[in-house]
Amino acid sequence: MVMYQGPVKDVPEFFSKHNHPMPPNYNPADHIMEVAQQYSQEQLLKEGFFAKDERDLPEAIVPKEKELLESLGVSSHDNISDDEWKHVGFGTELLMLLKRELIHTTRNKKGVGARFAFTTFLSLLVGNIFFGVGDPSSFNDAAKFNSHFGAMVMILMMSMFGTAMPTLLSFPEERPVFLREYSTNHYGVIAYFMSRLAFEALITFLQIMVLLLIAYFMVDLQAGFFKFFIIEYGLAMSSTAVAVLLGCAVEDPKMATEFLPLLFVPQLLFAGFFVRTDLIPAWLQWAQYLCSLTYGVRLALLAEFGACAANVNNEYYNPGEFNICENLLTINQVNEDEKSLYWGVLWGLFVAFRFSGLLLLRKKATKFY
Repeated sequence: MVMYQGPVKDVPEFFSKHNHPMPPNYNPADHIMEVAQQYSQEQLLKEGFFAKDERDLPEAIVPKEKELLESLGVSSHDNISDDEWKHVGFGTELLMLLKRELIHTTRNKKGVGARFAFTTFLSLLVGNIFFGVGDPSSFNDAAKFNSHFGAMVMILMMSMFGTAMPTLLSFPEERPVFLREYSTNHYGVIAYFMSRLAFEALITFLQIMVLLLIAYFMVDLQAGFFKFFIIEYGLAMSSTAVAVLLGCAVEDPKMATEFLPLLFVPQLLFAGFFVRTDLIPAWLQWAQYLCSLTYGVRLALLAEFGACAANVNNEYYNPGEFNICENLLTINQVNEDEKSLYWGVLWGLFVAFRFSGLLLLRKKATKFY
């Protein structure tokens, strides 16, 4: 019985009409085989895939194995070397996947170009709006000081959102390709994850560099450039790890967009600059320890306002005067002695979310096939 007969381009529309829509970027032949294997003939018949065969046909003649092979122009093989079935090593898998990621990145000029163009535009916009607010005179001007703090937070959020959104959308888009290749034992989940991580780390590195080369100097931030860059990069990588976990949990890019508020809103609420974390209900305060922005903000506050808060060499205030920088760190519960803890948690979240995403993707791939 014929399940489908027609042009390849009509497969998605045909299967959608019969309650089995084909996922985006999916091989039509694979989709037809999956539907045929997963559902009974009776169900497919009810769904209108093929009409019931009313023909009175004679019993099929099944040829012997040798006759069948000869009719196909092939011969049987009694002795097949084990090497022919031996799977390649992890290093070979990783190398081939890295090459493919490189080709994909270089071919996707529009996508990558749009990503950097978007970063450049927002960096110039923020740099012009907050131009020069970060100079030391802000420490003696409350209004300018608030703008200084706001500019720093805005740059942190740009690094988080600008890198996490593309990552969140990319995993569901490439999921069908991964599942098909994983099912045929082309490579393992770890090799796939490592290759994706390598290029995400590189693109994120370049994106954060572009952001800071523009915004850092226009705003005139006081933290050392490379110190601030490391904080931004750590925050961006931790954010992409959360995006990877959410991306692995969904099957459709449209569904991934529905998860964007879940990615961003908790980060903003628990970071401490909209509401003090000690004012958040006790039964919710634990969530701040899962938000990378919380620790990125604390590290950035120490880098940007730490010297002012410590009143180094009496540069900003005389002893006994109100120290606006120290007050800012106190309000945000930032402690210089806990700097190592902030770094540990920030990169710990990166490892935890990445590893969770790997396990989730592997579980879904195994369950799917």
